[in-house]
Amino acid sequence: MLRQRLQQTQKRLTRTIILSSAIPAFLVAAGALFFALAGAEHEYRRVASEEIQFHAEAYAREVQSRLQSALSTLDAFDTIHDSQNFDSIDSFFAKTKTAHGWIEGMAVVDENGTNIFSSGSPAELPEEALSSGFVSEGRQRSIVMTGVHTPANGPAHFFIVAKTAGTGQAVYLSANAVEFSSTLDKVRFGRTGEVFLVNRSGVLQTRSVMHGGILDVTDEQLILEQPEAGIIRTREWKGTHMWYAVTPITANPDWILVAQRDEREILQAHETWIKRFAVFGIVGLALLAASVALSARRTSRIQTRIEEERTLLADHQLQVQKLDAISQLGVGIAHEVNNPLAIIGEEAGWMQDILKRDALQDVPGSNELRDSLRQITTQIGRCREITLKLLSFGGKSDGIIRDVDINALVSDTITLRRREASKKNIEIEEKPATHLPVVHTEPTLLRQLLLNLINNSMDAMPEGGRITISTREAEQGGVVLTIRDTGFGIPEENMHRLFEPFFTTKPPGKGAGLGLSMCHGILQRIGGEIFVTSKPGQGTCFTVELPLTPRPKTTPIG
Repeated sequence: MLRQRLQQTQKRLTRTIILSSAIPAFLVAAGALFFALAGAEHEYRRVASEEIQFHAEAYAREVQSRLQSALSTLDAFDTIHDSQNFDSIDSFFAKTKTAHGWIEGMAVVDENGTNIFSSGSPAELPEEALSSGFVSEGRQRSIVMTGVHTPANGPAHFFIVAKTAGTGQAVYLSANAVEFSSTLDKVRFGRTGEVFLVNRSGVLQTRSVMHGGILDVTDEQLILEQPEAGIIRTREWKGTHMWYAVTPITANPDWILVAQRDEREILQAHETWIKRFAVFGIVGLALLAASVALSARRTSRIQTRIEEERTLLADHQLQVQKLDAISQLGVGIAHEVNNPLAIIGEEAGWMQDILKRDALQDVPGSNELRDSLRQITTQIGRCREITLKLLSFGGKSDGIIRDVDINALVSDTITLRRREASKKNIEIEEKPATHLPVVHTEPTLLRQLLLNLINNSMDAMPEGGRITISTREAEQGGVVLTIRDTGFGIPEENMHRLFEPFFTTKPPGKGAGLGLSMCHGILQRIGGEIFVTSKPGQGTCFTVELPLTPRPKTTPIG
């Protein structure tokens, strides 16, 4: 019943640990993962938008710079002064062609559009180019830039026309739209990102991978919205969702630069990154779950070990209580028995004195009586020895505390038993440690303790063996004394009874079973501890830990 209750308690403890630590940890981790994914998506969209906007602004500046340079070049041409100087016109065009490779020709025309002079291969100027309103923008002449036109023969062109008021003459530059488009055709960011020009009627002024060639019509959404820099828009084009930015071209107010990219490509990389991040998050949650489970299992094992140690401690306390009770009982018995033994001893001695008289020397049976009295005297001596051990076990004998050199005490004690040990084919080996601290204790009790342990080891080796006695300094202070033998060992079922008074496995008459219990009582008195390990058939090891100063005997917990 108690074991079942303990198991139920451990299960409840495990569940409590899981509920109190795992669930909050999972919630925190899942929340962090969610916000990280949301933040990553927002950041990824921001980066993609900035990339599109960057290309829109960068190439708008480049197109604007090219066109403004051509406008400024034409503005510098003085038609009134140079229109009759053909050599200067050819020289001017050559320089312009070098600076702008996409300009194919230059021509001077009168107010009716009749060609006065040309240089290079200029395309024919459309009539509406002369009749269009011209914008001066602070220049010396009124200048206009047309959209892209497709002549009857030749590639598409656009024109930059400058007209001088009062003369009716105009000079224009003929630009190859295909060559000009090539400056933007190579612009790619990603697989679907591109940059192109479109007019406000939705007609392409440069080529587009998505929408077609020059003068093809794009979707209406591009021309319905007012161009505004810094804004990313989205639209549908033939089932494709596009992200795009539009930027006006001030050099030609009818033109708009568009930078766009397919949303699928944008989100594809993002989704791949999100999947990797999600896998990482799931693995992290799995590791967290495994860690919590491992911690719960480890806590359960620790709890089990604590309960086992608590049980052992309770058993030890019970053993101490039993030993204390037995020692008190033994002391009482020893006192009570000593008085009758003294009287019996005195009476036996008196009877022996009477039998020594001459008148009783030849009395029949006197010798048998003398033998009986000698046996009585011997057994009385044995009884007195037992009562003295009981008194010592109960701590009622007085001793003197002084500084003790443990190595010297061990060596002296071994000398007392070495001769008898050699008779039994037992070797006693010393392994003293150097620089041991001095122990302040009762040397008489300590010598008695060591003798009892040596005798116990000798009794465990009836056919001979080895006893190894070693000393060392304890880690927490004090001295450790170890007595190891190669005897027959102690069975597991007898380990918990070793220090019980009168417990012995020796044959009757070979021992009273007080040796180890006396050792326990001695250590209770001087404050030390004793531990035993044994393997049947391999030997036994007694470890005695002695404090540097005697500690008062502890009272068992009731």
